[in-house]
Amino acid sequence: VAFDQRRERAELLLRQLAARDHLPAELVADLLQSDQGDEAGIHEQRQRVLELKQRLQAMAGEANTQATARELVQLADDLVKRSVWIIGGDGWAYDIGFGGIDHLFASQHDVNLLVLDTEVYSNTGGQASKSTPRGASAKFAVNGKTTAKKYLGLIAMTYSHVYVASVAMGARDEHTLRALLEAESYPGPSLILAYSHCIAHGIDMARGMAHQKQAVDSGRWLLYRHDPRRR
Repeated sequence: VAFDQRRERAELLLRQLAARDHLPAELVADLLQSDQGDEAGIHEQRQRVLELKQRLQAMAGEANTQATARELVQLADDLVKRSVWIIGGDGWAYDIGFGGIDHLFASQHDVNLLVLDTEVYSNTGGQASKSTPRGASAKFAVNGKTTAKKYLGLIAMTYSHVYVASVAMGARDEHTLRALLEAESYPGPSLILAYSHCIAHGIDMARGMAHQKQAVDSGRWLLYRHDPRRR
């Protein structure tokens, strides 16, 4: 929210200087309307911001624009798209932090969530969580889970404007990379659920990536990408 406020303030100051003919109209239009959906667009915006700063430095000595120019110099970098990622485990995402995440899904903020999903409470030694599938047993829940897994991806999809992907790097690294790039370029909330092997699974951790592939090949963990832009 703070980043959004800084960018909006920068845009306001930019329009004020443009209205007084202190900045070229073409430069201002490009700064305000630039497509920053990929690395090329972001690079071009950085070059425009550099030109803007040089022009603002030249205005610093003019009495009628001094205050505005000095403030805009401090905020100019906020005109470049900022990448915001929130990273956590399934205990946070499915349980104790779910209220905050649901609030984020319901917003229009351009924020990316990466959930490292072990499907078990790892930090406490291995307990069943809302991410644990039905029937699975854990170190401190050996009788098996009696309720179904909470499908966070489906919950996010009900909002219709959230990018959602499920990935497993050990099974398909190209799919994982594509999901990360799409989430980054999506202009709104994004959620990536990443299957994460864990010592609490009782496996040989040296073969963790192989276990990820087995989970996908057996249909145990599904890979998908839901991009609202493709509708």
